[in-house]
Amino acid sequence: MQDQDLKIQASKKDFLQEIAANNYKLPDGIEPFAFAQALLANLASPDAELRDDLSSIILAGGIINQQKLTQQQLEELLSITLDRDHLFYRIGETGTDSVFMRSFSSLIIASILFNDSPDPHFPPSTIINVKEKLFHYAQEEKDWRGYIEGKGWAHAMAHLADALDECAQHPHMSARDRQEILVQVSELATLGKPLYHEEDIRLAKIAYHIIIGRQVDEDFIDNWIDMCSTSRELDVVSWTRITNAKNVLRSLYFLLHWDNMAPLVTERISSTLYKQDEVYLEKKTAEE
Repeated sequence: MQDQDLKIQASKKDFLQEIAANNYKLPDGIEPFAFAQALLANLASPDAELRDDLSSIILAGGIINQQKLTQQQLEELLSITLDRDHLFYRIGETGTDSVFMRSFSSLIIASILFNDSPDPHFPPSTIINVKEKLFHYAQEEKDWRGYIEGKGWAHAMAHLADALDECAQHPHMSARDRQEILVQVSELATLGKPLYHEEDIRLAKIAYHIIIGRQVDEDFIDNWIDMCSTSRELDVVSWTRITNAKNVLRSLYFLLHWDNMAPLVTERISSTLYKQDEVYLEKKTAEE
């Protein structure tokens, strides 16, 4: 099938629905890498079914995770998703549909890293570059909307968290790299924009996996918990930051608690949360 024909087919929902119904197996005659590139364009679509339910899942689950691409093709696909037309597409915009391309590029990056981790073929320099690009993206992204009525999930924070999680767990990452990722998580956790579509647990999972894997030392985790606590001021932005941070720490607390892991860390989180909410406890005592 010619590239132009493939692009047309990739944009047709009925064609993609047939692939999904066939357990995401590509039809005969479809070249996986060319089709993967064609599907990337759909990540910018405001059509939730085309973007989320079909294209991203076929690309991640039916092509990348099913090992349909050569190593050279995976490297090229990763490079494409990290470029200014994908992860950094119209970066800085807020309230526009450009967020879909940026956000879902993060999701594909996460899938590529997940696929490589069990038996790494990417060189360490590639994974370090991914880490740095994700950090840069985290600093530049301004549109943190979760669900958009009529258009579905944007969820840039959740998808970024997934990519950072896969990056942190890649074998090429060192303890220092993981410390840097946790610092980035603390900055995202104290964002001044409200996060209320379960972004907290997606961020908490990054720390959870690092902690249970004992991938950084305990002193750093202790300091990192402090990074996730903010001062309680009277302005709305400060209240938003402290609410986001508390939700991330609460999620991390219960992830560790349910697995009966790292009791000293959970105790430290509990103590930090108590201090953050002590103002309410004092008020209650005074009223009594």
